[in-house]
Amino acid sequence: MSTMSSTQANDEVMPSPNRPPPPSLEETWSEFRSALYAPANQEFDALYWVYRLAHAFLNFLMRKKMRHILPWCRPVIPFLGMTMTLLCCWSYFSTFRKTIVLRQWCNCNTTDDTSCQSCRWDVVHTFCVVFFGANIIGHYLWCAFLSPGFVMKDEKDQGDSSSNNHVNRSGELDSEIEKIRETEMEFGGCCFVTSKINLKSERDRSSKYSRQCFDNSNEKELSGSETNPLVRIIYHPSPDTTECTKCHHQRPPRSHHCKVCKRCILEYDHHCPWVNNCIGYNNYREFILLLVYIISGAAYGCSLIGHDFFRMMWKRVQLHGFNLRGSVHGTGLLDLPLPWVLWREYRLNGKIDEDVVLRAAFPFMLAIATAMLCILVGHVKLIIAGYTTVEKLSCPDEDSIRENTTEDAVTFILKNTFDRGPKKNFQKIMGTSLVRLVIPLPFYPDPLLRQPYGQISKDR
Repeated sequence: MSTMSSTQANDEVMPSPNRPPPPSLEETWSEFRSALYAPANQEFDALYWVYRLAHAFLNFLMRKKMRHILPWCRPVIPFLGMTMTLLCCWSYFSTFRKTIVLRQWCNCNTTDDTSCQSCRWDVVHTFCVVFFGANIIGHYLWCAFLSPGFVMKDEKDQGDSSSNNHVNRSGELDSEIEKIRETEMEFGGCCFVTSKINLKSERDRSSKYSRQCFDNSNEKELSGSETNPLVRIIYHPSPDTTECTKCHHQRPPRSHHCKVCKRCILEYDHHCPWVNNCIGYNNYREFILLLVYIISGAAYGCSLIGHDFFRMMWKRVQLHGFNLRGSVHGTGLLDLPLPWVLWREYRLNGKIDEDVVLRAAFPFMLAIATAMLCILVGHVKLIIAGYTTVEKLSCPDEDSIRENTTEDAVTFILKNTFDRGPKKNFQKIMGTSLVRLVIPLPFYPDPLLRQPYGQISKDR
Protein backbone atom coordinates (compact mmCIF):
# COMPACT_ATOMS: atom_id res chain seq x y z
CA MET A 1 0.00 0.00 0.00
CA SER A 2 2.84 2.36 0.81
CA THR A 3 4.45 1.64 -2.56
CA MET A 4 1.18 2.29 -4.34
CA SER A 5 0.61 5.56 -2.53
CA SER A 6 4.13 6.79 -3.26
CA THR A 7 3.69 5.91 -6.91
CA GLN A 8 0.42 7.76 -7.04
CA ALA A 9 2.05 10.73 -5.37
CA ASN A 10 4.89 10.72 -7.86
CA ASP A 11 2.39 10.49 -10.71
CA GLU A 12 0.57 13.49 -9.31
CA VAL A 13 3.73 15.55 -8.87
CA MET A 14 5.63 14.61 -12.02
CA PRO A 15 4.09 16.05 -15.19
CA SER A 16 3.10 13.57 -17.84
CA PRO A 17 5.23 13.80 -20.99
CA ASN A 18 2.16 13.11 -23.15
CA ARG A 19 0.02 15.85 -21.58
CA PRO A 20 -1.97 17.60 -24.29
CA PRO A 21 -1.25 21.31 -24.89
CA PRO A 22 -3.69 23.85 -23.47
CA PRO A 23 -6.58 24.80 -25.76
CA SER A 24 -6.01 27.72 -28.06
CA LEU A 25 -7.78 31.05 -27.77
CA GLU A 26 -10.09 30.21 -30.68
CA GLU A 27 -11.11 26.88 -29.12
CA THR A 28 -11.73 28.51 -25.72
CA TRP A 29 -13.80 31.24 -27.33
CA SER A 30 -15.95 28.74 -29.22
CA GLU A 31 -16.52 26.73 -26.04
CA PHE A 32 -17.45 29.94 -24.22
CA ARG A 33 -20.01 30.88 -26.87
CA SER A 34 -21.57 27.44 -26.80
CA ALA A 35 -21.85 27.60 -23.00
CA LEU A 36 -23.23 31.15 -23.12
CA TYR A 37 -26.02 30.28 -25.57
CA ALA A 38 -26.76 26.92 -23.96
CA PRO A 39 -30.31 26.09 -22.81
CA ALA A 40 -31.52 27.79 -19.67
CA ASN A 41 -31.51 24.58 -17.61
CA GLN A 42 -27.70 24.37 -17.84
CA GLU A 43 -25.79 26.38 -15.25
CA PHE A 44 -23.40 29.08 -16.51
CA ASP A 45 -20.46 29.94 -14.21
CA ALA A 46 -19.33 33.45 -15.16
CA LEU A 47 -16.16 33.56 -13.03
CA TYR A 48 -14.99 30.22 -14.42
CA TRP A 49 -15.23 31.50 -17.98
CA VAL A 50 -13.51 34.76 -17.10
CA TYR A 51 -10.61 32.71 -15.76
CA ARG A 52 -10.59 30.46 -18.82
CA LEU A 53 -10.60 33.35 -21.29
CA ALA A 54 -7.91 35.27 -19.38
CA HIS A 55 -5.69 32.19 -19.18
CA ALA A 56 -6.11 31.46 -22.90
CA PHE A 57 -5.39 35.09 -23.79
CA LEU A 58 -2.20 35.13 -21.72
CA ASN A 59 -1.03 31.91 -23.35
CA PHE A 60 -1.76 33.47 -26.74
CA LEU A 61 0.37 36.53 -25.87
CA MET A 62 3.24 34.37 -24.61
CA ARG A 63 3.22 32.27 -27.77
CA LYS A 64 3.16 35.33 -30.03
CA LYS A 65 5.94 37.00 -28.01
CA MET A 66 5.16 40.34 -26.46
CA ARG A 67 7.88 42.21 -28.33
CA HIS A 68 6.10 41.54 -31.62
CA ILE A 69 2.72 42.64 -30.25
CA LEU A 70 3.71 45.76 -28.29
CA PRO A 71 4.62 47.88 -31.36
CA TRP A 72 1.08 47.30 -32.65
CA CYS A 73 -0.49 48.03 -29.26
CA ARG A 74 1.29 51.33 -28.58
CA PRO A 75 -0.68 53.43 -31.10
CA VAL A 76 -3.95 52.07 -29.71
CA ILE A 77 -3.30 52.86 -26.03
CA PRO A 78 -3.93 56.65 -26.38
CA PHE A 79 -7.23 55.83 -28.09
CA LEU A 80 -8.23 53.75 -25.05
CA GLY A 81 -7.46 56.66 -22.74
CA MET A 82 -9.54 59.10 -24.77
CA THR A 83 -12.31 56.51 -25.08
CA MET A 84 -12.56 56.26 -21.29
CA THR A 85 -12.86 60.06 -21.13
CA LEU A 86 -15.64 60.04 -23.71
CA LEU A 87 -17.44 57.25 -21.83
CA CYS A 88 -17.44 59.36 -18.65
CA CYS A 89 -18.90 62.30 -20.60
CA TRP A 90 -21.44 59.99 -22.23
CA SER A 91 -22.52 58.64 -18.82
CA TYR A 92 -23.33 62.21 -17.74
CA PHE A 93 -25.45 63.07 -20.78
CA SER A 94 -27.17 59.67 -20.92
CA THR A 95 -27.80 59.06 -17.21
CA PHE A 96 -26.58 61.52 -14.60
CA ARG A 97 -27.97 64.65 -16.22
CA LYS A 98 -31.51 63.26 -15.97
CA THR A 99 -31.30 61.35 -12.70
CA ILE A 100 -29.19 63.79 -10.68
CA VAL A 101 -29.01 67.26 -12.23
CA LEU A 102 -32.58 67.66 -13.54
CA ARG A 103 -34.33 65.81 -10.70
CA GLN A 104 -32.28 67.05 -7.75
CA TRP A 105 -30.67 70.33 -8.80
CA CYS A 106 -33.55 71.56 -10.97
CA ASN A 107 -36.30 70.13 -8.66
CA CYS A 108 -37.94 68.07 -11.39
CA ASN A 109 -40.13 65.58 -9.51
CA THR A 110 -41.93 64.05 -12.48
CA THR A 111 -41.17 60.53 -13.61
CA ASP A 112 -41.13 61.61 -17.27
CA ASP A 113 -37.67 62.96 -18.03
CA THR A 114 -38.80 64.61 -21.27
CA SER A 115 -41.06 67.04 -19.38
CA CYS A 116 -38.20 68.26 -17.15
CA GLN A 117 -37.07 71.75 -18.00
CA SER A 118 -33.48 72.89 -17.85
CA CYS A 119 -32.31 75.38 -15.24
CA ARG A 120 -29.12 77.32 -14.72
CA TRP A 121 -27.65 74.50 -12.65
CA ASP A 122 -28.07 72.27 -15.68
CA VAL A 123 -26.15 74.81 -17.76
CA VAL A 124 -23.38 75.02 -15.14
CA HIS A 125 -22.92 71.24 -14.84
CA THR A 126 -23.07 70.73 -18.60
CA PHE A 127 -20.45 73.44 -19.09
CA CYS A 128 -18.18 71.82 -16.49
CA VAL A 129 -18.44 68.40 -18.14
CA VAL A 130 -17.71 69.84 -21.60
CA PHE A 131 -14.87 71.98 -20.22
CA PHE A 132 -13.09 69.11 -18.46
CA GLY A 133 -13.71 66.70 -21.32
CA ALA A 134 -12.40 69.12 -23.97
CA ASN A 135 -9.26 69.93 -21.98
CA ILE A 136 -8.51 66.26 -21.30
CA ILE A 137 -8.95 65.29 -24.95
CA GLY A 138 -7.05 68.38 -26.15
CA HIS A 139 -4.03 67.90 -23.91
CA TYR A 140 -4.12 64.17 -24.62
CA LEU A 141 -3.76 64.89 -28.34
CA TRP A 142 -1.03 67.46 -27.76
CA CYS A 143 0.96 64.99 -25.66
CA ALA A 144 0.60 62.33 -28.34
CA PHE A 145 1.35 64.48 -31.41
CA LEU A 146 3.60 67.29 -30.07
CA SER A 147 7.35 66.86 -30.35
CA PRO A 148 9.06 66.44 -26.96
CA GLY A 149 12.20 68.12 -28.33
CA PHE A 150 14.48 65.85 -30.33
CA VAL A 151 18.24 66.27 -30.50
CA MET A 152 19.09 66.39 -34.19
CA LYS A 153 22.42 66.58 -35.91
CA ASP A 154 23.41 69.90 -37.40
CA GLU A 155 24.17 70.09 -41.10
CA LYS A 156 27.82 70.87 -40.29
CA ASP A 157 28.09 67.83 -38.06
CA GLN A 158 26.62 65.64 -40.76
CA GLY A 159 29.16 66.96 -43.24
CA ASP A 160 32.04 66.36 -40.87
CA SER A 161 30.87 62.85 -40.02
CA SER A 162 30.52 61.94 -43.66
CA SER A 163 34.00 63.21 -44.45
CA ASN A 164 35.53 61.38 -41.48
CA ASN A 165 33.89 58.12 -42.49
CA HIS A 166 35.19 58.53 -46.04
CA VAL A 167 31.76 58.00 -47.57
CA ASN A 168 32.13 58.39 -51.34
CA ARG A 169 28.72 59.52 -52.40
CA SER A 170 27.59 62.17 -54.78
CA GLY A 171 25.62 65.22 -53.67
CA GLU A 172 22.46 64.11 -55.44
CA LEU A 173 22.51 60.72 -53.72
CA ASP A 174 22.99 62.37 -50.32
CA SER A 175 20.02 64.65 -50.90
CA GLU A 176 17.82 61.70 -51.89
CA ILE A 177 18.86 59.76 -48.79
CA GLU A 178 18.15 62.84 -46.65
CA LYS A 179 14.65 63.10 -48.13
CA ILE A 180 14.00 59.44 -47.38
CA ARG A 181 15.17 59.93 -43.82
CA GLU A 182 12.90 62.93 -43.40
CA THR A 183 9.87 60.91 -44.51
CA GLU A 184 10.77 58.07 -42.14
CA MET A 185 11.24 60.33 -39.11
CA GLU A 186 7.91 59.82 -37.39
CA PHE A 187 7.00 59.68 -33.74
CA GLY A 188 4.08 59.39 -31.33
CA GLY A 189 0.53 59.62 -32.59
CA CYS A 190 -2.66 57.72 -32.02
CA CYS A 191 -4.42 54.95 -33.97
CA PHE A 192 -1.51 54.60 -36.42
CA VAL A 193 -1.65 58.34 -37.26
CA THR A 194 1.83 59.65 -36.48
CA SER A 195 3.59 63.01 -36.43
CA LYS A 196 6.61 63.88 -38.56
CA ILE A 197 9.74 65.50 -37.25
CA ASN A 198 10.44 69.00 -38.56
CA LEU A 199 14.21 68.96 -38.85
CA LYS A 200 14.56 72.72 -39.12
CA SER A 201 12.56 73.50 -35.99
CA GLU A 202 14.20 70.69 -34.02
CA ARG A 203 17.69 71.87 -34.93
CA ASP A 204 16.77 75.45 -34.09
CA ARG A 205 15.39 74.39 -30.72
CA SER A 206 18.48 72.29 -29.94
CA SER A 207 20.84 75.14 -30.83
CA LYS A 208 18.95 77.62 -28.64
CA TYR A 209 18.83 75.14 -25.80
CA SER A 210 22.60 74.56 -26.11
CA ARG A 211 23.24 78.31 -25.88
CA GLN A 212 21.18 78.50 -22.69
CA CYS A 213 23.04 75.54 -21.21
CA PHE A 214 26.34 77.20 -22.09
CA ASP A 215 25.46 79.99 -19.64
CA ASN A 216 24.89 77.37 -16.95
CA SER A 217 28.33 75.88 -17.63
CA ASN A 218 29.88 79.33 -17.17
CA GLU A 219 28.12 79.61 -13.84
CA LYS A 220 29.63 76.28 -12.90
CA GLU A 221 33.15 77.59 -13.59
CA LEU A 222 32.55 80.76 -11.60
CA SER A 223 31.12 78.89 -8.61
CA GLY A 224 33.91 76.36 -8.19
CA SER A 225 35.46 75.31 -4.91
CA GLU A 226 39.14 75.86 -5.72
CA THR A 227 39.57 78.13 -2.70
CA ASN A 228 38.49 75.41 -0.27
CA PRO A 229 40.01 72.02 -1.11
CA LEU A 230 38.03 70.30 1.66
CA VAL A 231 34.73 71.05 -0.09
CA ARG A 232 33.93 69.45 -3.43
CA ILE A 233 30.86 70.40 -5.46
CA ILE A 234 29.07 67.66 -7.40
CA TYR A 235 27.01 69.10 -10.25
CA HIS A 236 23.87 67.10 -11.00
CA PRO A 237 22.54 67.26 -13.63
CA SER A 238 25.80 68.06 -15.35
CA PRO A 239 25.81 71.32 -17.36
CA ASP A 240 28.33 69.84 -19.83
CA THR A 241 27.54 68.38 -23.21
CA THR A 242 27.71 64.63 -23.64
CA GLU A 243 27.97 62.20 -26.51
CA CYS A 244 25.32 59.57 -27.12
CA THR A 245 26.84 56.15 -27.68
CA LYS A 246 23.80 55.03 -29.70
CA CYS A 247 23.08 58.11 -31.83
CA HIS A 248 26.81 58.94 -32.17
CA HIS A 249 26.51 62.72 -31.89
CA GLN A 250 26.93 65.48 -29.34
CA ARG A 251 23.86 66.36 -27.32
CA PRO A 252 23.07 69.25 -24.96
CA PRO A 253 23.03 68.78 -21.20
CA ARG A 254 20.03 67.06 -19.59
CA SER A 255 19.43 65.09 -22.79
CA HIS A 256 18.91 61.34 -22.64
CA HIS A 257 18.36 58.55 -25.12
CA CYS A 258 14.92 56.94 -25.25
CA LYS A 259 15.01 53.21 -25.95
CA VAL A 260 11.47 53.20 -27.32
CA CYS A 261 11.74 56.21 -29.65
CA LYS A 262 15.43 55.44 -30.33
CA ARG A 263 16.31 59.15 -30.24
CA CYS A 264 17.80 61.63 -27.79
CA ILE A 265 15.29 63.94 -26.06
CA LEU A 266 15.88 67.37 -24.56
CA GLU A 267 15.21 67.31 -20.80
CA TYR A 268 14.00 63.75 -21.11
CA ASP A 269 11.59 62.89 -18.29
CA HIS A 270 10.13 59.51 -19.26
CA HIS A 271 8.39 57.66 -22.07
CA CYS A 272 4.65 57.52 -21.37
CA PRO A 273 2.88 54.57 -23.01
CA TRP A 274 -0.54 56.16 -22.37
CA VAL A 275 0.27 58.97 -24.80
CA ASN A 276 2.60 56.89 -27.01
CA ASN A 277 5.25 59.58 -26.86
CA CYS A 278 8.23 60.78 -24.87
CA ILE A 279 7.70 63.47 -22.24
CA GLY A 280 10.43 66.04 -22.51
CA TYR A 281 11.28 69.69 -22.80
CA ASN A 282 8.66 70.69 -25.37
CA ASN A 283 5.57 68.79 -24.11
CA TYR A 284 6.13 68.48 -20.37
CA ARG A 285 3.65 71.30 -19.69
CA GLU A 286 0.92 69.52 -21.68
CA PHE A 287 1.56 66.34 -19.71
CA ILE A 288 1.22 68.15 -16.37
CA LEU A 289 -1.99 69.87 -17.50
CA LEU A 290 -3.32 66.52 -18.68
CA LEU A 291 -2.85 65.12 -15.17
CA VAL A 292 -4.39 68.24 -13.62
CA TYR A 293 -7.53 68.08 -15.76
CA ILE A 294 -7.93 64.32 -15.33
CA ILE A 295 -7.80 64.76 -11.55
CA SER A 296 -10.11 67.80 -11.63
CA GLY A 297 -12.63 66.13 -13.93
CA ALA A 298 -12.66 62.89 -11.95
CA ALA A 299 -12.97 64.77 -8.64
CA TYR A 300 -15.84 66.81 -10.03
CA GLY A 301 -17.59 63.65 -11.21
CA CYS A 302 -17.13 61.96 -7.81
CA SER A 303 -18.54 64.99 -5.99
CA LEU A 304 -21.53 65.06 -8.34
CA ILE A 305 -22.56 61.41 -8.02
CA GLY A 306 -20.91 60.44 -4.71
CA HIS A 307 -23.96 61.01 -2.52
CA ASP A 308 -26.23 58.97 -4.78
CA PHE A 309 -23.65 56.18 -5.00
CA PHE A 310 -23.31 55.69 -1.24
CA ARG A 311 -27.07 55.96 -0.75
CA MET A 312 -27.68 53.29 -3.38
CA MET A 313 -24.99 50.98 -1.93
CA TRP A 314 -26.51 51.34 1.55
CA LYS A 315 -29.92 50.36 0.21
CA ARG A 316 -28.42 47.27 -1.45
CA VAL A 317 -26.75 46.29 1.82
CA GLN A 318 -30.04 46.64 3.69
CA LEU A 319 -31.86 44.64 1.02
CA HIS A 320 -29.38 41.83 0.27
CA GLY A 321 -26.93 42.07 3.17
CA PHE A 322 -23.18 42.66 3.03
CA ASN A 323 -21.74 40.19 0.53
CA LEU A 324 -18.22 40.59 -0.87
CA ARG A 325 -18.97 38.17 -3.68
CA GLY A 326 -22.10 39.98 -4.82
CA SER A 327 -25.73 39.10 -4.24
CA VAL A 328 -27.05 39.09 -7.83
CA HIS A 329 -24.29 38.70 -10.42
CA GLY A 330 -21.56 37.33 -8.14
CA THR A 331 -18.83 39.61 -9.52
CA GLY A 332 -17.71 41.32 -6.31
CA LEU A 333 -18.80 43.98 -3.86
CA LEU A 334 -20.08 46.30 -6.60
CA ASP A 335 -21.99 43.37 -8.14
CA LEU A 336 -21.57 44.66 -11.69
CA PRO A 337 -22.94 42.53 -14.53
CA LEU A 338 -20.49 41.02 -16.97
CA PRO A 339 -19.81 42.83 -20.27
CA TRP A 340 -21.82 40.42 -22.42
CA VAL A 341 -24.77 40.73 -20.04
CA LEU A 342 -24.59 44.52 -20.38
CA TRP A 343 -24.42 44.22 -24.15
CA ARG A 344 -27.44 41.91 -24.20
CA GLU A 345 -29.38 44.34 -21.99
CA TYR A 346 -28.43 47.27 -24.20
CA ARG A 347 -29.60 45.43 -27.31
CA LEU A 348 -32.94 44.56 -25.72
CA ASN A 349 -33.76 47.83 -23.92
CA GLY A 350 -31.69 50.37 -25.83
CA LYS A 351 -30.05 51.58 -22.59
CA ILE A 352 -28.17 50.38 -19.51
CA ASP A 353 -29.65 50.40 -16.03
CA GLU A 354 -28.96 53.65 -14.18
CA ASP A 355 -27.79 51.88 -11.03
CA VAL A 356 -25.24 49.89 -13.04
CA VAL A 357 -23.81 53.06 -14.59
CA LEU A 358 -23.61 54.66 -11.15
CA ARG A 359 -21.89 51.64 -9.57
CA ALA A 360 -19.33 51.57 -12.38
CA ALA A 361 -18.66 55.31 -12.82
CA PHE A 362 -17.95 56.38 -9.23
CA PRO A 363 -15.28 53.74 -8.33
CA PHE A 364 -13.64 54.18 -11.73
CA MET A 365 -13.33 57.97 -11.41
CA LEU A 366 -12.23 57.68 -7.78
CA ALA A 367 -9.47 55.22 -8.69
CA ILE A 368 -8.30 57.34 -11.63
CA ALA A 369 -8.23 60.53 -9.53
CA THR A 370 -6.27 58.83 -6.74
CA ALA A 371 -3.69 57.30 -9.08
CA MET A 372 -3.19 60.48 -11.11
CA LEU A 373 -2.91 62.56 -7.94
CA CYS A 374 -0.04 60.41 -6.68
CA ILE A 375 1.74 60.88 -10.02
CA LEU A 376 1.08 64.63 -10.11
CA VAL A 377 2.41 65.21 -6.59
CA GLY A 378 5.68 63.54 -7.52
CA HIS A 379 6.06 65.64 -10.68
CA VAL A 380 5.27 68.89 -8.85
CA LYS A 381 8.03 68.12 -6.36
CA LEU A 382 10.44 67.52 -9.24
CA ILE A 383 9.44 70.76 -10.98
CA ILE A 384 9.99 72.82 -7.82
CA ALA A 385 13.39 71.17 -7.28
CA GLY A 386 14.43 71.66 -10.92
CA TYR A 387 14.84 67.98 -11.79
CA THR A 388 13.35 65.52 -14.22
CA THR A 389 12.32 61.98 -13.33
CA VAL A 390 15.46 60.44 -14.86
CA GLU A 391 17.73 62.98 -13.15
CA LYS A 392 16.11 62.42 -9.76
CA LEU A 393 16.38 58.63 -10.07
CA SER A 394 20.07 58.91 -11.03
CA CYS A 395 20.86 61.52 -8.38
CA PRO A 396 23.89 60.31 -6.41
CA ASP A 397 23.88 60.23 -2.63
CA GLU A 398 26.82 60.85 -0.32
CA ASP A 399 27.44 57.14 0.30
CA SER A 400 27.71 56.30 -3.39
CA ILE A 401 30.04 59.29 -3.92
CA ARG A 402 32.36 58.21 -1.12
CA GLU A 403 32.53 54.69 -2.51
CA ASN A 404 34.13 56.07 -5.67
CA THR A 405 36.66 58.30 -3.93
CA THR A 406 39.45 57.87 -1.36
CA GLU A 407 39.16 61.34 0.16
CA ASP A 408 37.39 60.76 3.47
CA ALA A 409 37.84 64.27 4.88
CA VAL A 410 36.24 66.01 1.90
CA THR A 411 32.71 67.40 2.23
CA PHE A 412 30.59 66.86 -0.86
CA ILE A 413 27.93 69.37 -1.90
CA LEU A 414 25.35 68.45 -4.53
CA LYS A 415 24.42 71.44 -6.70
CA ASN A 416 21.93 71.90 -9.52
CA THR A 417 22.87 74.79 -11.79
CA PHE A 418 19.47 74.58 -13.50
CA ASP A 419 17.59 75.31 -10.27
CA ARG A 420 16.28 78.90 -10.39
CA GLY A 421 14.09 78.67 -7.32
CA PRO A 422 10.61 77.16 -6.89
CA LYS A 423 8.75 80.07 -8.52
CA LYS A 424 10.92 80.38 -11.62
CA ASN A 425 11.18 76.61 -11.99
CA PHE A 426 7.39 76.39 -12.00
CA GLN A 427 7.05 79.31 -14.45
CA LYS A 428 9.68 77.73 -16.70
CA ILE A 429 7.43 74.70 -17.21
CA MET A 430 3.92 76.14 -16.94
CA GLY A 431 4.43 79.71 -18.18
CA THR A 432 3.02 82.90 -16.69
CA SER A 433 -0.23 83.22 -18.66
CA LEU A 434 -3.27 82.01 -16.74
CA VAL A 435 -5.44 82.10 -19.87
CA ARG A 436 -3.33 79.41 -21.54
CA LEU A 437 -3.89 77.12 -18.57
CA VAL A 438 -7.64 76.87 -19.24
CA ILE A 439 -7.45 76.68 -23.04
CA PRO A 440 -6.08 73.46 -24.59
CA LEU A 441 -3.43 75.22 -26.68
CA PRO A 442 0.27 74.26 -26.82
CA PHE A 443 2.95 76.36 -25.15
CA TYR A 444 6.37 76.50 -26.77
CA PRO A 445 9.08 77.37 -24.23
CA ASP A 446 11.88 79.69 -25.33
CA PRO A 447 15.24 78.40 -24.08
CA LEU A 448 16.92 81.81 -24.55
CA LEU A 449 14.73 83.54 -21.99
CA ARG A 450 16.55 84.47 -18.80
CA GLN A 451 13.32 85.85 -17.34
CA PRO A 452 10.40 83.50 -16.48
CA TYR A 453 9.11 81.59 -19.49
CA GLY A 454 5.95 82.85 -21.12
CA GLN A 455 7.13 86.44 -21.70
CA ILE A 456 8.19 87.84 -25.05
CA SER A 457 11.81 87.24 -25.92
CA LYS A 458 13.93 90.22 -26.96
CA ASP A 459 15.98 88.05 -29.31
CA ARG A 460 13.00 87.41 -31.59
